[in-house]
Amino acid sequence: MRTKGSWGSVVYDKKRGSYRARYQNPHVPGKVVQRVFADRLSAQGWLAQEQRLAEADKAGLEHWTHPREREAAKKAEQQKRNLVFADYATDYVKNWRRKDGRPFEEATKRKNNEQLRHLLKAPFVTKNLADVTEADIYTWLEMPMDPTPRLRTFQLLKRIMLKAQQTGLISRSPVTMSSPKLPKSKQAQIPVATKEQLEAIYSGMPEYCRIAVYLGACFDLRINEVCALQVQDFDLPRRQLHVRHSVGKGEGDRGYRRLKDTKTAASNAILPIPEGIVPMLEEQIGDRPGEAMLIESPKTGGIMSDPALRRLFNRAAEKAGRPDLHFHTLRATAIDAATHQGATLRETMALGRHDDEKTSIERYQRASTSRLKELSNKVADSLLPHERTIEEVEQEITETRQKLQELERELASLR
Repeated sequence: MRTKGSWGSVVYDKKRGSYRARYQNPHVPGKVVQRVFADRLSAQGWLAQEQRLAEADKAGLEHWTHPREREAAKKAEQQKRNLVFADYATDYVKNWRRKDGRPFEEATKRKNNEQLRHLLKAPFVTKNLADVTEADIYTWLEMPMDPTPRLRTFQLLKRIMLKAQQTGLISRSPVTMSSPKLPKSKQAQIPVATKEQLEAIYSGMPEYCRIAVYLGACFDLRINEVCALQVQDFDLPRRQLHVRHSVGKGEGDRGYRRLKDTKTAASNAILPIPEGIVPMLEEQIGDRPGEAMLIESPKTGGIMSDPALRRLFNRAAEKAGRPDLHFHTLRATAIDAATHQGATLRETMALGRHDDEKTSIERYQRASTSRLKELSNKVADSLLPHERTIEEVEQEITETRQKLQELERELASLR
């Protein structure tokens, strides 16, 4: 039996004992929208509701969509409401990739999981993703936590919430506050090594690996990049060093060291080889084949691990009177020397193979007190009116004579 009104119809299906409500699709003429109900009243109620939506669409008050689309949207919204933050955050870290889509190195994955463990201690992690508020995050930030884990975990939270916003899971990220501040890096305050200190450390290390000191200082290499260097990475005729690898553990950040990709794409680079280090390299390389490691492990003849090289460096640095010096400080030493030779920011970034200016400036470029005093005097001399005195001229003559004597002694020793 068919019940017809001025809009749509309800048809009774004797075979199935159900009622089919139907009407013309307001956006696609000739197509029918229908739904089956167990009783007539429900079918008529649904039809009346659909009529209201269709008429509102016609009047420009609402946008009509097919019931299937509405039900799918409602289901998706319900799923969003039931998505627990802890589950979403865990899934995010599990599937996190670099910007170019490649998976992170195992050591980076381990750090990412450490940050996740810190984050999962936050009080709001059991709440639904969409219910996490700014107040929740402020409360969490006030909890006791060391500065570095707090910052790294906050940065992870910010990425997670931004991803949720971009994918429509939340309308707006609640992470609107500034990042927590870190105290000034202790490593960034370590004075760079002097030429004499580098020479002392070099002399204090075993012969087979002492060249690492100047590889770090002259090429601005990380210790795991030094350990990854092979003979074939050095093109001595063209005076070029190809930085292609670093060393790291295997899956799960376990196992023996092996050659891996560099830390970042910018770290993979071709660097000029200074003339002064060529004799050292020639002696280190000898007649070994290209696939041989430049610095070989005395035990295996293969890759020397970065912790082993670091222990030898630390021991030599302590004997040289610089127990505070890290191998990583050699990167700052290289950039500091380049800066004092007049290198621009862009040039120091290229030397350090940095992706951003902030890293180069904050972590590696140092401003020594003596250098600042020298620069300050030079600036003042170039700007202020000044008439040289007899004493100043005599002092300059004395210094020039002393310098000349030093040069003559050096020339005599070379002869």
